[in-house]
Amino acid sequence: MSIRRLLAYGAIYFLWGGSFLGIRELVTVVPPFFAAGFRFTLAGVLLIAYTYLRGGAKHARGSRSGAAVLGFIMFTLMYAALFWGEILVPSGIAAVISAIIPVWIFIGEVAILRTQKATSLSVIGVVLGFAGVVLLAWETPRPVSGAATSTLAMLVLIGGTLCWSGGTLLSRRLTLPQPQTLNAGWQMAVGGGLLFVLSAVTGELRRLPSLAVLLRPTLVLSMAYLVFAASIVAFTSYVWLIAHEPATRVASYAYVNPVIALLAGAALAGERLLGLQLVGVLLVLAGVFATLSGKQAVPSARKVAV
Repeated sequence: MSIRRLLAYGAIYFLWGGSFLGIRELVTVVPPFFAAGFRFTLAGVLLIAYTYLRGGAKHARGSRSGAAVLGFIMFTLMYAALFWGEILVPSGIAAVISAIIPVWIFIGEVAILRTQKATSLSVIGVVLGFAGVVLLAWETPRPVSGAATSTLAMLVLIGGTLCWSGGTLLSRRLTLPQPQTLNAGWQMAVGGGLLFVLSAVTGELRRLPSLAVLLRPTLVLSMAYLVFAASIVAFTSYVWLIAHEPATRVASYAYVNPVIALLAGAALAGERLLGLQLVGVLLVLAGVFATLSGKQAVPSARKVAV
């Protein structure tokens, strides 16, 4: 494998895996919707500017509206859920919940797009994955009295994964800007802008910490990591890999990211798993692996348009 491929895989494995702890560090101080809005608005604007500076930006008719729809579904809804959920759920557990996204996508491909068919291995994977999620939700400790339960946070996180998966499926039917950096930039910028609106509507702007607190080195470094490493470097690496590697191999990030997130949370934030939580993690990872391994495309002549 070439050095470029190794670096690209390293980016989507380690940079995306570490992003969950970065989010956790931010939301302990900064209101979640504001933090997510800042991350994606800045990353989106930078990607758009980069694409125009390089040249080759293309906007087919309806492509901006398509990117705006996906920005709302995949960035506003998904990351509102993720940033809010990580207030109550450890970063490693949030990463494990996010790992079920390929399972949702596979179910959509089978039931809606009809581009995949269920195999015995894939069905076992789906069952294992959801059994693991149920076990994690059951065993996640409740926070202090008076706060929303972490079970609610787990459900919100699962809802976020549904939004991302639905957006991924919808993206195959939409006209979108080209190249992919411009497409991602528009989605992030729109999603981030709407997150700012959500932040204002929910009263977060009145609860922002002082500028001195916002400029603490740990918060600045966490945000810089999320914007540049996790949003820009890792995403462009992902896009490049999708064009040069088998999709199933690239999708391996779904079961590597949680391992990285769990290790980072344990080493840097003192997060620990209970015995049955560890069983739940293993079930989810085994389920995702089995689902991806058992995918079988429907021959093009049998595909059904929707």
